[in-house]
Amino acid sequence: MKKRVLGKGFAATICVAGLCAFSSTALAQENVALPLDETGAETIALADAGVEETDVSRLYAVREREDGENVVEVEFSCGDNHYEYMLRETDGMILEWSIEGRAVKDAVVELTLSGGEAALSGSGASADTQGSGTAAEVQTEVDPSAEGQAAADTPDGNTDGDDAQGGSAAAGSAVVKITVDGTELIGYEQAVQIALDDSGIAEADAELAKIKFEYDGRFYDYELELREGRAEYEYKIDAQSGEIVEVERD
Repeated sequence: MKKRVLGKGFAATICVAGLCAFSSTALAQENVALPLDETGAETIALADAGVEETDVSRLYAVREREDGENVVEVEFSCGDNHYEYMLRETDGMILEWSIEGRAVKDAVVELTLSGGEAALSGSGASADTQGSGTAAEVQTEVDPSAEGQAAADTPDGNTDGDDAQGGSAAAGSAVVKITVDGTELIGYEQAVQIALDDSGIAEADAELAKIKFEYDGRFYDYELELREGRAEYEYKIDAQSGEIVEVERD
């Protein structure tokens, strides 16, 4: 199944936010003590979402017992979006996150998993998530799309007379994958694109109402809701293979 990042506008939004948030994300991870308490979980969740505590409202964290494990659940709102996180207490691993609201398309997540700047810029660098208990390596693959192939056909990798445009097309074709606890996953941008491709909804017409990442001890999944006018699509996508597990259309 074809997997690639979203269109240039969405990718640019993510890159800008990721560049701004990466330094604070790394610092937050370094300063979090294990096992997690509520404050440490809030720090990791806010860093992963790329937001500052001063910019959020209704910030709340509580310890829970989930599937035989001690976890810390964190909730907060930022702008038009509501965020929920569940982190494992022993090592700080993010087991679940979700974003729901009117501006999900503009949100940033997975910074602590993907290495933030390295992953979002498609540089192919690697990052170690300090304090989260997971080593996240970032890899990129080039999607042999028409745009990407056109840029690669010339000896210098750029189309003649339009170097900037050729470079942008090639960068926009990169598929970013993250490796968490030795498991290679697609990023949430690719999960959204898979749903768009399957539904046939143009990115410009799509409203992303909710997206969720979940690890249940065996499987990594993305769940998302797409809307186009009155039509609503709900997808569950395997985060390892990129395969569509479930889809409902209303």
